[in-house]
Amino acid sequence: MTEKMTEYLSNAQIAFTNSQYDVALEWCEKAIAEDATVAEAYTGAGKACLVLDKLQESEKYFVKAAELDSINGEKYFDLGNIKFGLAQYTEALLNYAKAEQYGCSDEVLQKLYYQIGMLSHMSGDSKSALLNFEKAESIGAVNADTKEILLKRLQIYIESEDYRNAENYAIQLKMLAPGEFRSYQIYFQILIAVGKFDKAESIIAEAEKYADVDSNILNKADIYFDKAMICAVKAEKDPDNAKQHYQSAIAVFDELLSVTDLPAETIVNASFSKAEVYLKLEQFDDALACVESIEESDESREKICFIRLSCYFGKEDYVKAVEYAEILKQSANEYYGYFATYADVFATNKLAQRDINQAKNAQLKYDNAVAFFKKKAFENPQDVFALIFRTRLYAENGKFFKAEELIKLLPDVLRTELRKYVDGCRSELEKGGG
Repeated sequence: MTEKMTEYLSNAQIAFTNSQYDVALEWCEKAIAEDATVAEAYTGAGKACLVLDKLQESEKYFVKAAELDSINGEKYFDLGNIKFGLAQYTEALLNYAKAEQYGCSDEVLQKLYYQIGMLSHMSGDSKSALLNFEKAESIGAVNADTKEILLKRLQIYIESEDYRNAENYAIQLKMLAPGEFRSYQIYFQILIAVGKFDKAESIIAEAEKYADVDSNILNKADIYFDKAMICAVKAEKDPDNAKQHYQSAIAVFDELLSVTDLPAETIVNASFSKAEVYLKLEQFDDALACVESIEESDESREKICFIRLSCYFGKEDYVKAVEYAEILKQSANEYYGYFATYADVFATNKLAQRDINQAKNAQLKYDNAVAFFKKKAFENPQDVFALIFRTRLYAENGKFFKAEELIKLLPDVLRTELRKYVDGCRSELEKGGG
C-alpha cells in the first residue's frame, strides 16, 4: 500500500471516529481512485454509507470488498449486515456462514452470533435464538453489544413467560448498566409480573438514586406511573386500607401533572389513570373532572366515553348512562362494547321502574343483549366476559336458574363473587315482592 493510500485511509478512519461520515466517505473514494484493488477502502466506504443510510451504495462497496479479500470472514460479516438491513435475510445468513467459515475476531464473532440470533428470533425460533445469544455471550467480551444481547434474551424469556430466567437476566442488565433507567424499568416490570411487589418498590427507589431518571422527561414520568402502580397493588393486597392507598396514587399523579414540560401524551395518560383511581374510590365527580380536562381526539374519544359511562352509571344517572352506552356499544374495544351493552340494559331497566312506558324498550334491549352475549360465547367459548355479563343480566331479571347454570361454566376464582351477586339480586327481588 502506498504512502498516499495509507494517509487517505487514516484520514477516513479519523473522520469516521469523529462522526464525520460524509468526510470519511470522501477520503475512502479518494483512496479507491488512487488504488481500486485495496479492500479496506471499499469497507470504509461501505461503513460510511451504512451510517448515512445509503444502503444500496453500501451494499455495492461491501460486495467489492468481499471480492477483493475473499478469504477474510469479516468482509462477509459486513456484507451480511447490509443484507440484513435490506431485509434480504437468506443472503444475510449465507454471508454470516461464510464469515464464520473464514474466521473473525472475537468482537466480530460476538456480533455475528447476535445477528444470527436476531434472524432466528424473527423467524419465530426462540430456542435457536437463545442458543445463538448464548454463543455470543460465551465469547467473553463485555461491551455495548453485551447489553443488546441481554435485552434480546430478556425479550424472549418475557414472551415465553419464563420469568425465572427473565429476572436473572434483568439483574445482569442492571448490574451492567447501573446508570441507565431502562435497566431498572425492565426489572421492575418483571417483578410486577411475578408478584414481587415489595422488591419492585425497592427497585424504583434504587433507580431514583442511581439511574439517569432526570435526563429524560419520559423516564421521570415512568417513575411516577410506577409509584402509582405500587399504590394500586397495595390497595388490592390491603383492602382494609384501600382508600388510603388509592389516595396516595392520586397524590402521585397530582405531583406528576405539576411537572413542567410534560409531553401532551403523558398528560393525557396521567389524567386517564387518575380518573380510573377515582372510579375505584367511587368519587365519580372527580373522575369526570379528570376527563373533562382532556381534549378529545380519535385516540382518546372512546376512553373518555367509557369513563363518563362508568361515572354516570355509578352516580345512578341512568339517562346520561344510556346516552353514553349507545355511543360506546359499537366500540372496536371489545370490553367497552360489552360493558356498554350491559349498562344500557341495566340503566333502561331502572328507568322502566320509574316510567312504565319504558318497559317494552327495556325488554327489547334485554333480549338483544342476551342474544349478543350468547353469540359471543358461541364464537369464543373462552370468552369469560360474555358469560359474566349474561349471568348478571339473568340475575337482574329474575332468571336465577339460568344465572346459576352459567356460573358453573366459569373459573373457580370468578364463581364466588358472581354467586354473591346472584344471591343479592334474589334477596332484592324477594324483598320487593314482599
